[in-house]
Amino acid sequence: MATFLLAAAVPSFSTTWAEIIASLDLARRPQEILEMLSSLPVVAAAVVTVVGAACVMQGYRWHKPIVVVLSLMLGFGVGRMLSAEVGRSMVVAVALAILLAAIASPLLRYTVALFAGIAGAGIGATIWTFLNPDQASLAWAGGGMGFIALALLSFMFFRLVVIIFTSVGGGAMFVMGGIGLLLQIDSIAATVRDQMVLHPGVLPLLVLTSAVVGFVYQQKSLVTSADHGRDHGGEED
Repeated sequence: MATFLLAAAVPSFSTTWAEIIASLDLARRPQEILEMLSSLPVVAAAVVTVVGAACVMQGYRWHKPIVVVLSLMLGFGVGRMLSAEVGRSMVVAVALAILLAAIASPLLRYTVALFAGIAGAGIGATIWTFLNPDQASLAWAGGGMGFIALALLSFMFFRLVVIIFTSVGGGAMFVMGGIGLLLQIDSIAATVRDQMVLHPGVLPLLVLTSAVVGFVYQQKSLVTSADHGRDHGGEED
């Protein structure tokens, strides 16, 4: 979603929501995903890649600043969509980005629920298309169920859901931002396009791999930190 909102060509707010929901489904329409990534500016692609890597590797440990940065990116992207209705004024995008970033920390649990829901929507839509390829046009139903499920679970299992959404969302940002950077290199851009079109399952597989690596790494890191804390506590006693 972040890559969609930061793309160079952003349509108006009133015609975009269906496309945003569809963009969360990584198992369909690889050509459209490639077009979106091709329109991503180099700086935006680099930012998405770096933030995605931070989410994957240190999602829970850095979850407060990460949520603020994600809110800033979301606000800027939505602001660009809104600005299409008022003459493409960058002031709208910057103002909304600052507003969402400012309220992200005081409303941390609700902000986490929002981003967890977005990650859940991506998971649900992709699984729906994978299991029901003949009904891919109804992937929004799987996305809606995923959004509701993960958003509600964030209030009951905060740490687990933060790790899940930073691993999945961060993995998607890292992979798609990386592909966006590769598409900027003329010598390999054609090969990248051909491989993604011929093998549409590559993108979901890369995101899944990144998410699993991030989830395992974060869990192991937290367990190790807890063990060190107990050891130090025992020594002090």
